[in-house]
Amino acid sequence: MLARGPSTSVRALDGFVDSLLQTFENCRPGLNDRLLGARGEEPEAFFTSLYEKEIPRLKDVIRHEESLLDAPAWEAYYRQVDDLIRKVVIPAYVRLAVRFTPRERNGFYLAPEPFHGLERFGWAVAGVVVGALVILAPFIPLWSKEWIIPFMLGGLVFPNIRRFLMVHQYEGELNRVVARADDEIARIDSHYLTAGEPASLAAPGTAARAAQAQKTLTGSS
Repeated sequence: MLARGPSTSVRALDGFVDSLLQTFENCRPGLNDRLLGARGEEPEAFFTSLYEKEIPRLKDVIRHEESLLDAPAWEAYYRQVDDLIRKVVIPAYVRLAVRFTPRERNGFYLAPEPFHGLERFGWAVAGVVVGALVILAPFIPLWSKEWIIPFMLGGLVFPNIRRFLMVHQYEGELNRVVARADDEIARIDSHYLTAGEPASLAAPGTAARAAQAQKTLTGSS
């Protein structure tokens, strides 16, 4: 499962968004090159179809956790969560996934696959050059030529370091999507539990709340 983000300790709706994104991650290898090269609706449709298979589970979770709501309020609550996932969570996830997946499939190298060994060798040579410059620099207290070896090894393993950093960054971004979605769902939950707003009053404001949630979730101003 995805690690919990720092913004909240609340697992809204029994961690539904967290498990949904884990499902997306498990199915992400199914993205073909055409979908990865597309923008907007096509890659989003791929993950929306996966989400729609999870809708019965989402409804069951809402029925269980929001058993005190009457039918109109329950339906409005579900529509708001559904809008949040369709209009905010899925687009946010797709933006991350279509950028990360091609890099992952190329082993996080800059060069195409046939030249991976050459790129690694090039980084090792770059490490040797940097090490030599460090030794020659009069303001750096390193004069032994043996210091070139650690720099060379650093260049040699640089693609592995880059892989680790990029995977860690991607996981952190996914966790922020989950945490912010949970924050928004918790806000919706609090509204219905405290106000008991019926569907007829809740529905007109759904689009505006979804737009505001998208700004919050993506961190835009």
